[in-house]
Amino acid sequence: MTLPTRKNLRGLIVLTLAVLAANLYVLFTRDWESSYLPESYATLNYPLDVPTLRQWRIAPGNVLDLDLVWNRTPEQWQLLVDGKPTRTMPGNAPRIHIAGPIFDGSLPGSLDDFNHAYTLRPLPAGTGPDLTFSINTIAAEFYRKNGMQRPNDIYLVKTDLPVGRFKRLPLSYWVDDYQYVGAAQLAAADRVVREVIGVTDADDTLTRIAKVVRYVRTQLVNAGGVPKDDFRWMDPWSMCQEMIAGTGKGWCTQNAQIYTFFANRAGIPTRFVFGSNTQDDAIVYNGHSWAESWVKEQNRWSYVDMTREIFGVADRHGNLLNTADILHLCDHDAFDGITARIYKDWHWQGLAVEAPPLTPVTVPFSAVNAVAKIEYTRQSIIKYRHPPNVEDLREMYSMLLKDRTFAWTNLKRYLYDPPAAYALFPTDGPRTYCIRQSLFAALVLSLGLLVVALLRRPKPAA
Repeated sequence: MTLPTRKNLRGLIVLTLAVLAANLYVLFTRDWESSYLPESYATLNYPLDVPTLRQWRIAPGNVLDLDLVWNRTPEQWQLLVDGKPTRTMPGNAPRIHIAGPIFDGSLPGSLDDFNHAYTLRPLPAGTGPDLTFSINTIAAEFYRKNGMQRPNDIYLVKTDLPVGRFKRLPLSYWVDDYQYVGAAQLAAADRVVREVIGVTDADDTLTRIAKVVRYVRTQLVNAGGVPKDDFRWMDPWSMCQEMIAGTGKGWCTQNAQIYTFFANRAGIPTRFVFGSNTQDDAIVYNGHSWAESWVKEQNRWSYVDMTREIFGVADRHGNLLNTADILHLCDHDAFDGITARIYKDWHWQGLAVEAPPLTPVTVPFSAVNAVAKIEYTRQSIIKYRHPPNVEDLREMYSMLLKDRTFAWTNLKRYLYDPPAAYALFPTDGPRTYCIRQSLFAALVLSLGLLVVALLRRPKPAA
């Protein structure tokens, strides 16, 4: 086996230093908010905890099998056809019979006149939401009679159930357990949730959200201002204590972090969301922070802007909206019938609507959407932070020495665990990570080759 020459060894050293320099250059010259990867609306807003459909499968005998995606399996499915309860099916194999007697022989069907509404109800009751859809058919014979050759029958399915092969993430992916805060601090926070905020087991999700917003806004009403540098690595419980004590100030980021912390401790799955789109760390297209809370009663993410005490935006049918929904509303200036749930006590005292102190009130979203219209534009990149819920590293690299969770989390985000993002335009996220990971892999490879060369270097003669 050929031993490395001194010239080859020098070449490896030069290569390693060059690759190291390239890695450091990319690290120190990157945009502060450049760590993200785009995801689809479906991935971001339909968690694995809610049943979705990968695809329909056509089985022999005019049978449709539902290829469901769900992180649980009910004991059974109750089938309702046109509102009438019919048979039950195994929890792992729901099927819809199209032609012939479709349930208990009581409803004859054929492809010529088949048009029915269905509900699949997971059992036992309370296991999950109903799945509703309708099916009607067009027989291949119909096409042939009218001069078009078509080999298969057509099944027309109408449903709001999300269908498709998209990545699904469980709610737990977004929810921070905050173990890095410390057991004693978490116990203290949980006492605040029970004894001060007043969250009870009987409270529904919207009631819990309103209580947490009221507590955070009341406690931090005089704590608005420029946050100190240490707040970038500090955990939300510690930040909150400093802001209450008057030794720290906070912007939207700190308000959103603290709301997210208490909401999760109150049993509301909540994720930290922020809009960021910068150029050369100087041109800022948008920069705001807020949260989304999962409302299990609707199986929807609900927008919560702690800074403006907006804790729920709904369409004209009462369906709660997420940030991406609101971005599209802002893009089209389409606010008719859209409402928001707020407290009047702070930013909205001038609104012409009556509300007792510290009492939620519903108002037209157009009356309170000024920040949304500024921040959610076609240029926006909406990023959803994956826990731990600590800030991103910027120009003060000494902060990496402040806290182990902060340091490790930022390393992961930089290399392979970026926040998911939603945007209307193509973004640089995929290219950013391709460059970073390629340079890091080259560094590891060159270091490995250098170590091997050093180990195989001939020993000097005695």
